[in-house]
Amino acid sequence: MKRYLSYIPVSALTGMALLLCLPAFLLNLGSVAFIGDEGIRTLVALEMKLSGHYLVPTLNGEGYFNKPPLYNWFIVLMSGLFGHFGEWPTRMTTLIFLGAFGWTVYFFMRKHVDRLTAISLAFMLITSGRILFWDSMLGLIDICFSWIVFLNFMALYHLGKEGRWKWMFISSYFLCSIAFLLKGLPAVVFQCISIFTTLFFYKVFRKKIFSTDHFIGAGLGLLPMLVYYILYASQVSLKNVFSILWDQSVQRTGVHYGILKTITHVFAFPFEQTYHFLPWSLLIATFFHPRFRQWLRQNPFVHFCFWMLIANLPVYWLSVQVYPRYLLMFLPLFNLIGLYILQQTMETNQKWWTIFHYTFTFLSGIVVAMILLMPLNSRVYSIQGIFLIWIIASLLMLICFAGVLFDSKRMFLWVAITLLVTRSVFNYVVLPLRAHDFTENRCREDCMRLAAAHGDKAWFIFGKTEVHEVARYYTSGYKNQIIRKTESIQDSTGYYITDLSLYPDFPGEKIDSLVLERGEVIAFMKVAHQ
Repeated sequence: MKRYLSYIPVSALTGMALLLCLPAFLLNLGSVAFIGDEGIRTLVALEMKLSGHYLVPTLNGEGYFNKPPLYNWFIVLMSGLFGHFGEWPTRMTTLIFLGAFGWTVYFFMRKHVDRLTAISLAFMLITSGRILFWDSMLGLIDICFSWIVFLNFMALYHLGKEGRWKWMFISSYFLCSIAFLLKGLPAVVFQCISIFTTLFFYKVFRKKIFSTDHFIGAGLGLLPMLVYYILYASQVSLKNVFSILWDQSVQRTGVHYGILKTITHVFAFPFEQTYHFLPWSLLIATFFHPRFRQWLRQNPFVHFCFWMLIANLPVYWLSVQVYPRYLLMFLPLFNLIGLYILQQTMETNQKWWTIFHYTFTFLSGIVVAMILLMPLNSRVYSIQGIFLIWIIASLLMLICFAGVLFDSKRMFLWVAITLLVTRSVFNYVVLPLRAHDFTENRCREDCMRLAAAHGDKAWFIFGKTEVHEVARYYTSGYKNQIIRKTESIQDSTGYYITDLSLYPDFPGEKIDSLVLERGEVIAFMKVAHQ
């Protein structure tokens, strides 16, 4: 078997992995409704389109200052290509940036490692547990933001290595500007730490920190952000904007949560992130190899990536409210360091590689067994064509398992292919079942029903009625209207989404109801005496 597998070229395995990306990332992409943050991003984009105002984001007609607008512009662009707003265009935006992220990892890694390793690192990124089974399914900012930050790391290393300081500063601050327009202040934190770390790494801190190159580079690189906020300031007070952006950043830290929760988080953080980014996070073991520091210093690029990781990671390690998606820019750095050290161990002792080989073979075996035993779950029988899918998936998984078992040199690529097959089966089997039980899907269906039944009049959200993020998007999306909040009856012919527990004396009659994503039911009111 080992001999037959060796006949398969790396290009064929790469092609197989790329083909599997289609069902893995596209199958049933829109079957599950938006979660909260997706609803916000898409609603902001929809209101830009409906109002024609792209500089100042709004949410239900009110100014939205939590995030700058760049990612919403991408959603508007993608929705224009699709011809509608919804799950597919919003999530395809994420997938395009994920593809760009993966290709960028390959492009830069190939400058420093062999082709197989570079390809493996690219697929290790997109098949990391958290990305493969969560973030790639959602239309959120973080994959795009992480890609830009990673590009910044690469620009700092390569232009710094060549001594092209002016271009390094221009490129880095330009990428910081783009990152700021995506997510706000986290981009500034990354920039400060990364610039300082790079200058220390190249031993030019005193020479370059206050140099003409630095000032010119920062001035030119930050122009996109400066131009945007000059235009923005003509319509909205920047004091309000930056105070909210600051609050969005500080609320996740120990300043907001206190010392006890911060200490608990500091201890739990490495274990939680190891879980979220399985299986590749198991490479953390290589960081404890006795010769880790020696091997690290032998490769300047890996050494630089290590210091970028070590310098930037504490910002999140010490912040209490941290989601794994905030750490995606670190994955290529971590994977490179771990795989590089593991490869170095092979020159002196095969034991470490053998341990990882057995570990990945065992984990792959568990996944194969889950696929083979799938017919034992009676719920899958409701899915059309399930037996054909099961046969195809079982054959593919057995081939992948053989690859992991007998082709240990390429086991990382084989494991990535195994994970892509698993995600494809997950899409076909689990997502329809999840959609059936997902409360957000009930909310989506109810909003669609309401728009069909009562779409002839203007809609409003009355007073402090809490509609939540998902319903806020779907009501506006299916109605194709900016549904504004109002403290009084603005239009006696309109309909008002109202929480009757807050407003039991609303002057009208209940003509329908709306199911929210958390299961609450609020009233759809018609003003009396029309």
